[in-house]
Amino acid sequence: MANPGGSRFVEMENRRGNGAAYPPAQEPSLPAALEKLTAATQGVITKRIDLVMLEIHELVGTLVMKTGLIVFGVIVALAAWFGAISALVLWLTPNMGTVGHLAIFSLVNLAIGAVVVFFALRAKLPTLGAEAEDDHEHPEEQRVTHTH
Repeated sequence: MANPGGSRFVEMENRRGNGAAYPPAQEPSLPAALEKLTAATQGVITKRIDLVMLEIHELVGTLVMKTGLIVFGVIVALAAWFGAISALVLWLTPNMGTVGHLAIFSLVNLAIGAVVVFFALRAKLPTLGAEAEDDHEHPEEQRVTHTH
């Protein structure tokens, strides 16, 4: 009885073309390899750019929505502020005329606004990149030294 594995081997050789070996695999040349590498790199870069654009689009959409909500909130808060100050002025000075009420209302808002602007200009407010700048400007201050 013939070897079952041997008959398969002969059958595989017949499929290849009467026992002829496959042609040896050719190794790609350096320019072809560089071309493939460049194409793959461009594909990766393109996908990264698409991802960044998608993230930026999502971030801008979120930022616009939050900005709109904040603006709406500030407008409603200002309306409430003006209503509250008007009610306070009318309650504190019930016998004064309309001109007097408007004058007091304006003076109260002017005084509060002046105090806020005074403190805003007086205090050193942090900038957007202050944390990163502080880390690089004074590295010696960040070192913790223990002296006993």
